[in-house]
Amino acid sequence: MAESDTHSSSTLMSQVRALGPALVLAAVVVGPGSIALSTIAGGTYGYQLLWVPVAATAFMITYVWMSARVGLVTGETIFEAARTKYGDTVAKLAGVFGFLTILAFQAGNNAGIGFASAALFDLLAPELWAIIFTLLAIGFLWLPNLYEKVELLVQIVVGVMLVAFVGTLAIVGIDIPSASQGLVPAFPDTNAVLTSLGLAATNFSIAAAVYQSHLMKEKRWGPDRLTEQGFDSLVGIALLGLIVLVILLTSAAVIGTGEGEPAFSASGMAEQLEPLAGPAAFYLFTIGFFFAALSSLVVNALIGATLLVDGFGGDARMDSNQVKYWAMAAMAIGTVSLLVSPGSGDPIELLRAAQALAVVAFPLLAFLVVDIARDEAIMGEYANPTIVNVFAVLGYLAIIGIVLNYLNEVLSYFGYGLF
Repeated sequence: MAESDTHSSSTLMSQVRALGPALVLAAVVVGPGSIALSTIAGGTYGYQLLWVPVAATAFMITYVWMSARVGLVTGETIFEAARTKYGDTVAKLAGVFGFLTILAFQAGNNAGIGFASAALFDLLAPELWAIIFTLLAIGFLWLPNLYEKVELLVQIVVGVMLVAFVGTLAIVGIDIPSASQGLVPAFPDTNAVLTSLGLAATNFSIAAAVYQSHLMKEKRWGPDRLTEQGFDSLVGIALLGLIVLVILLTSAAVIGTGEGEPAFSASGMAEQLEPLAGPAAFYLFTIGFFFAALSSLVVNALIGATLLVDGFGGDARMDSNQVKYWAMAAMAIGTVSLLVSPGSGDPIELLRAAQALAVVAFPLLAFLVVDIARDEAIMGEYANPTIVNVFAVLGYLAIIGIVLNYLNEVLSYFGYGLF
């Protein structure tokens, strides 16, 4: 009996470890931006924007699945395959775009961890906390066996989020009829369009999806893991998408009733956890927000650095010095951007500005994932089936919509709006 229990426990732990690569990507999905925007969406519009994280998660799963298959079948990353098919220039351009995409969010992650630390300890300015934790994060990069440390950090984040928000949702419940209506795509007003696109941008990270091929290479897995890893990618990303969905649902049920004032403050956002934690809701929410910002601070920088180094044909292993130096640079630039930003210390403003820059790289990176994953000359019998190609194109069109929206915002500022 004991032997059976031990075997079952060992099997469970193996399954959890297999989810590691997808959970690492989830640190990008469940960051300060997705938590803030999910809370604001639910608190402001109730269940009406529920369809946004559902669609974003479905597209994210599709692109992560394709990227993982490229890594498993070819033994190469997306950029390595792109270099073979399109040449060095495209690979380098994709690497630069990938780095800029991640770099754009670093200031928001720095602001998020500063915001959470200042709220928790009521000591020092958020900017000083951001500097302190950036230095600690840089030290974290140089720990031995870095990949295992990153997986552990992300698992802590997932655990805190699941306990806090799922527990609250179990207490407050869901208004099923309203939630069902919220699954039908619609925008309550003009501001809801911007909120929806921002929420989609934070949950459907194409740079993180591209990085899945690097994680397959980091694990040294091959085609024999196609079925297992396809399932693991689905479960891992779906789990994190579920957390974002639950945050929106709890915010809609607690804050969206009109009893609370949706505001980007620790106390305002923590209201949604009061049914579970009571007076301790503030600390529970802020600790969860802190770990989400910390994991994003580290993982975002590593992803951006890896994509840049790989684009230029360097040593793109997570433990390579090239990746660590560029990750340090990303963290430093994020901190400087926070300090000089007009909205210094305000994560939501920085995250919104970051999205405007980050989405510019989406079309190229998404094109490379789809085109390589469907190429029979590269993938052979493992090329995308038609249904996946169709869904991938829908996701690509969603990316184009995000880019056009932000381009319109920028041009409208100068009086030349597209629509």
